[in-house]
Amino acid sequence: MSRPDRIESIDAARGAIMLVMATDHVNALVVRRHSVEFWAGAWTRYGAGAADLLQLGFRLLSDLCAPGFFFWMGAGVALLAGRRADWPGRRLAGHVALRGLVLVLLSWVVEVPAWVVGIHGDRTGAHPGGWPGAGPAIGLPVTVLTTLGICTMVLAPMQPLARPLVRRRAAMVLPAMLVLAGLCVLSPSLFLPDDAGQPVGMPARLALVAGQTGGLYVEYPVLPWLGVALLGHMFGQCLAGWRAATLRAVAWIGVACLLAAILLRWHGTFGNLRPPRDGSWREFFNLVKYPPAPVFVLAMLGGNLCLFRALSHPGWLGRFCAGFGRAPLPFYLAHLWLFAVIGAVFFPMGTQYGVGVLVWLAGLWPLRRLCLGFARMRRNRPASSWVHLF
Repeated sequence: MSRPDRIESIDAARGAIMLVMATDHVNALVVRRHSVEFWAGAWTRYGAGAADLLQLGFRLLSDLCAPGFFFWMGAGVALLAGRRADWPGRRLAGHVALRGLVLVLLSWVVEVPAWVVGIHGDRTGAHPGGWPGAGPAIGLPVTVLTTLGICTMVLAPMQPLARPLVRRRAAMVLPAMLVLAGLCVLSPSLFLPDDAGQPVGMPARLALVAGQTGGLYVEYPVLPWLGVALLGHMFGQCLAGWRAATLRAVAWIGVACLLAAILLRWHGTFGNLRPPRDGSWREFFNLVKYPPAPVFVLAMLGGNLCLFRALSHPGWLGRFCAGFGRAPLPFYLAHLWLFAVIGAVFFPMGTQYGVGVLVWLAGLWPLRRLCLGFARMRRNRPASSWVHLF
């Protein structure tokens, strides 16, 4: 059971992309075959063989995950502001900021060690360094959880504005937020240097350019992903203020995003960061993720919105996915350690995709029990309890 004020379809959509994310990490940690799409670095090229097509298919599905996590994080923070209407603005902002800080700390003390276990258990020689896609010298990794935490802390001061919106305030706040979100999402196309090989300082690396500078290795630069979180925050405010109208419009918005992504990719210039290297359909769908090209963001947010709409109708699939989506952080940390250890112990030389799918399926049972148990515990705790930071 979930709280009556909780939007079950958000849990279902988030749970669905969590399950897809787990297949991607099984491929990285157990199958030992994983894609990379860097603007200034490695970019996987897919052949026409069965293994390459499977790899591309898994990757296309998993590309939904990171944009979905940032988007739904932003939406969840906005909805929290509505649920905690009895909290003073300072308390609400402090709670959100503390939640962001917890995410950053967990990324360094729990998430990164899991990746280290998984990567050091790899005996295929496929990874060039201590971190996927990086060189041999690794210092501080800025992972998806790190950037989620930073973006959460950035959203914290905005929470008093996210109280249930009256129309006059919405007319001022939402357009300004849309402009800011758009600039952030477009920042890779607007502000990346002309030469992908030129040296990049640490501020630019953290904000915009995925890769490594000294001891800082960034997979998720803050600026474009903050744009995705801001879009989610706007969506959450619209759900809080005009739920029925937002639900009616969401599928159309998702389809419009997908069509805009197809047109931008077809054009092949602005918004792509790296145009297709040939005329194959495989290259057409091979989008730059590090940092996220605007065409990547449009395509994956469109997919997430369509998925959300599809799972908004009651049914067993939505209920199944929602069971995972109510506890995304425990799932994320537990599944990384589970599959990293399995891969290091049993599959140091990798395996076939079919075996990877079986490992993924076997892992779902304990992960689901964990998520349901954690959600039940959190539901029975007061709003001030520390468990609501997770």
